[in-house]
Amino acid sequence: MSETDSRVQRVHTGMVSRKDGFAFWADEIGPHVGSLDSTQRTDFQQELTIVDTAGLAFMRVHGSGASIARTGPSQMLGAEVYPYHLLIKLDGGLAISEQRGRVELGTGDMVLIDSWQPLRLRSTEVTNSWTLGLPEAVVNRWLPHADQSTDLRLAAGKGWAGMLSGYLRALDVEHLCSIRSPAERQLLGEHLMSMLSFALEQNGLAARPGALGERVSPRDGDLHARMRRWIRDHHADTGIDAQKLAASFNVSVRYVHKVFAKAGRGMTFLETLQGDRLDAAARMLRSPEGARKFVAQVAYDCGFADPAYFGLVFRKKYGCTPRAFALQRELAGAGKALLAH
Repeated sequence: MSETDSRVQRVHTGMVSRKDGFAFWADEIGPHVGSLDSTQRTDFQQELTIVDTAGLAFMRVHGSGASIARTGPSQMLGAEVYPYHLLIKLDGGLAISEQRGRVELGTGDMVLIDSWQPLRLRSTEVTNSWTLGLPEAVVNRWLPHADQSTDLRLAAGKGWAGMLSGYLRALDVEHLCSIRSPAERQLLGEHLMSMLSFALEQNGLAARPGALGERVSPRDGDLHARMRRWIRDHHADTGIDAQKLAASFNVSVRYVHKVFAKAGRGMTFLETLQGDRLDAAARMLRSPEGARKFVAQVAYDCGFADPAYFGLVFRKKYGCTPRAFALQRELAGAGKALLAH
């Protein structure tokens, strides 16, 4: 998929000729979503935009009608990171079949989808929808009954579901991409999740405080502490992921994310790993030896496989580039030396 910045991914069939549109889409998107089909294969057109906003993954897709069938967990964004998705149909009809049954969606209707379960999805005439990838920490905070909420049709014209539907239908993907302020992104996510929580409550699923407000069990607290030590010891390995951590502690990947959501005070595994790597990079850049290293070498030494990405997240946290950070430390040291003389 092509990227315009670190938060946005786009892919569309306009990259190839019309007659090759479906084959291109099946090759590009199929491996991530499952088996693809369409009654419009000879004139197939679709466009997908994915925007990472305040931890939520916003996916906007529109174009020709299509069907998707997957037999295992979703690979589009990774079920281990986004265990649930909220889908809203913006136009036309949509049928979804999961483990517990079949749901028919009309324009503006929504449904919560379990990313781990097999799925069959069929759009009639057109594909036109928003899908929100919901990470474990967000689900734990806002949707404590998520496992009971899947396959439940949230009708566009009823109460809070109607409010949320109108909000999402008015959301423009280009405007979403243009939001730069972290505070505005966070506010957007808070609005959406609060409305979804209220909508589910109105449909008989009473809300209660999520795991962020619950007592953490001694087992999960101890496991989180040991996992944190393991991450601190291994963060320099560029190949670390949740699967390696899970294997080291003989638990499932899903349980890793559950432990971090409950005991990590809202910090996901990926956020924790990245935080440790950035802290290590800052310490290295403060040292005389580290300040003389190339930025790319500092990135590799601290576990970042992509120096450009390292520069981006470092600047986001510290407000300057790694080189400028190192230079500030050198200047401060020189100033102290002058004062001492």
